[in-house]
Amino acid sequence: MNQINDNNLSGRSHISLPLLTGDDRRINGKDEPCRICLRIAVDVPVKGAFSYLAPEKEASIFQVGCMVKVPFKNQKVTGYVLEKIPLDNKLDLKEISSLVYPEPLFHEQMVPFFEWIARYYVYPVGQVIKWVLPGGMNMNSCKTASLTDLGMSILKTLTPGSEEQEILKWVKDNPGKRTPWPIRRLVSFKKKGWLIISERTGKRRMGPLERKFVKINDPDLLDAILAQKPDTLKANDELEFLKTVSVSGDMLLKDLTSRFKTGSYLVNKWRKKGVLKTYTRVVYRNPAGNIIFPSKIPEKLYKQQIRALDYINAAIDRGIFSSCLLFGVTGSGKTEVYCRAAEHAVRRGRQVILMVPEIALANYMEGLVRSRVGSRTAIYHSGLGRGERYDEWMRMVRGEVDIVIGARSALFAPLPRLGLIIVDEEHDPAYKEEGGIRYQARDAAVVRAKIEKAVVVHGSGTPSVQSYENCLSGRYHLLSMPERVEKRPPPEVEIVDMRTLKDTPQKKEMLSPRLKEAISQNLTAGNQTILFLNRRGFHRLFLCRSCGESIRCPNCDVALVYHLKEDRLSCHYCGFHSGTQLKCSSCGRKGLKAYGFGTEKLEQEIKGLFPEARISRLDTDTTQKKGRTIQILKQFSDHETDILVGTQMLTKGYDFPMVTLVGVIAADLSLSFPDFRAGERTFQILSQVVGRAGRGSRSGRVIIQTFNPDNYAICAAAAHDYQSFFNNEKELRKQLGYPPFLHLTGLRLQGNSEKKTAESAQRVGRDMREILSKWPERGKELQVLGPVEASISKIKGKYRWQILVKSKSISLMRHYLLEVERISKKTLQSSGVQLISDIDPYQMM
Repeated sequence: MNQINDNNLSGRSHISLPLLTGDDRRINGKDEPCRICLRIAVDVPVKGAFSYLAPEKEASIFQVGCMVKVPFKNQKVTGYVLEKIPLDNKLDLKEISSLVYPEPLFHEQMVPFFEWIARYYVYPVGQVIKWVLPGGMNMNSCKTASLTDLGMSILKTLTPGSEEQEILKWVKDNPGKRTPWPIRRLVSFKKKGWLIISERTGKRRMGPLERKFVKINDPDLLDAILAQKPDTLKANDELEFLKTVSVSGDMLLKDLTSRFKTGSYLVNKWRKKGVLKTYTRVVYRNPAGNIIFPSKIPEKLYKQQIRALDYINAAIDRGIFSSCLLFGVTGSGKTEVYCRAAEHAVRRGRQVILMVPEIALANYMEGLVRSRVGSRTAIYHSGLGRGERYDEWMRMVRGEVDIVIGARSALFAPLPRLGLIIVDEEHDPAYKEEGGIRYQARDAAVVRAKIEKAVVVHGSGTPSVQSYENCLSGRYHLLSMPERVEKRPPPEVEIVDMRTLKDTPQKKEMLSPRLKEAISQNLTAGNQTILFLNRRGFHRLFLCRSCGESIRCPNCDVALVYHLKEDRLSCHYCGFHSGTQLKCSSCGRKGLKAYGFGTEKLEQEIKGLFPEARISRLDTDTTQKKGRTIQILKQFSDHETDILVGTQMLTKGYDFPMVTLVGVIAADLSLSFPDFRAGERTFQILSQVVGRAGRGSRSGRVIIQTFNPDNYAICAAAAHDYQSFFNNEKELRKQLGYPPFLHLTGLRLQGNSEKKTAESAQRVGRDMREILSKWPERGKELQVLGPVEASISKIKGKYRWQILVKSKSISLMRHYLLEVERISKKTLQSSGVQLISDIDPYQMM
């Protein structure tokens, strides 16, 4: 047996022994040399890990967390060392090919967490690790081909345009390049002696950033030259150049050459004379950028903060696993509790992960935490460049970091002494990954904390239904902070029923008279205003005047949105865009009518109504350029902006004391989503945006515009009544059988062919019910809904169907999914349809 898969170990195929040290092991009563066996997770879509031998002379360099190259079937693939065990020479194992990276990339404490992620979310563990590591670190291999002398001769005799001639000609013209055909198509050419098939390993695309520096090689000689000012200093600014080097010491070569026109010449001249020296060293890419420094540290804590902090600190001191929900209304001082708990953990020699739902909020938090604990902080999220992510990751691995701040990917920070995980705004759907490993960071944080005997704190002013139910059932400890700091009153909330407003045929009103008047009064008082509309773009819909059909994306089953700045229609799913001079795809006629509005149109409307006001917009259209989000928020924080228009990016945990008015333009938008969490999301997003008002010394006011003023979620948000909302939502979930009372998995089938995708979905549905029929007892514990066409039936050219599975047992659910995957694999491969499993789905469309 060349490879041993630890999912199927039995008999003599695998020997599990405790880890020993030294070059000799005592086996069968004798001292004999023993090879080291390594358990490797390979970057291949297979379950489990495989055993390999470490090269005998270099065994000591292969540590847990190292990236390696190993032979796997007929190729070399990337792998990651999970475990190191001694093994005698009786087993016939393949040997590791090479070490890819000289340092371990994660610690052994993280291995159980990686394996849990792989089991729970039904994903290969090697690809879990690849997904977690900073992009560009892996070295991919590929097959290449080259012609033999015989092949060159044969090529001249083949008929132009024939398949054989085209393949051999491509190989001749593209030496060393990846072959565009499956390797099996080239095997026959190899057997005939026409070509040679080789394997090429690409370069790692990311690593340390090196820069060239200039330093003084002979200080005495340089001082003598400066003192004498000899005639040899003939170049322009040569004396100034030498003085700069003398004062500054080590300098970046790039800085010198940009400052002095003759910099390159002067460096070479004085290097040859032995005065200067050039060298290369690794530099750190600082990802922090501009920081919004928060308000000063409070001199005292309030009783509710002290109670919460005492419990968290005591749990950290005990060094055992503990999970709690910090339920504090917006403005209650949760952030201060986070900071002081993190400081306490660091003083105790433990490390901290602080997760936030938005990248911009991570930058805000980084400034706050850095002001408390200094430079031993790292920021980690997908908004960083590859080099920045690499640098931050390696700082963590090397133990140079105490606190990591970031979005959901920060959960995988390689910290060996983890003592505290904080999940701020734990209710936010951004913690759910929607591509690759579809993990829920909020829930996975609890598992990592349990594995590493750490404390996990979920914080929110509007907790998720799951987390609050976990408190009621005793799984989490509830820490309550029901009052705002300084006993500030909650903002006054007014609901405006938009059904009572009369629109003109020419215009549909975006702003009610009440909101217009309130904005005017707020501007006069010198205060700031936030206007929230969770819909970007200018016009949301273009309809044909003749037949009424909307102009839709050719790649997705969605309407195109008009953007004024670019003067084009765009798809927010695939990026397709076009001009507005289109013919209707249904009737072929011209003449389109625009309907609806988004943040871009709202911004234009506000500028027309209040031309003297300073207005900015915060949405994904205005923040595509790196650093732009921070710039907009800093301008608002510095009161350089009077009115900030934006989407849900505004609702996160920012503290702007001068905001005394919040206007919600269309509170109903999220209610129309075909999702059992629609009510919960509406309540949470409204409560969060309401909480932005009145956080300073002046009272706040909120105006909510809606066409559904009696909806339970909107009423509860306006009344600041979480308990009322929870009771309604809990009863609905119980009746319908949705989380947290049942586990839910979404199976999505997607393919390029509409017909094949539909047929495959129906076939998989039949197979799933057939499996249940063979499980007469346990099968009754599973419920299959579907297949049905997805709410958005096509995205990025892929047709989509979905199936839902419900069960009270997550272990039974996983076992069922593995069986479904096994049975459907061959069928789906032949049809070109992909099956995606989404455990605990958050995106039902």
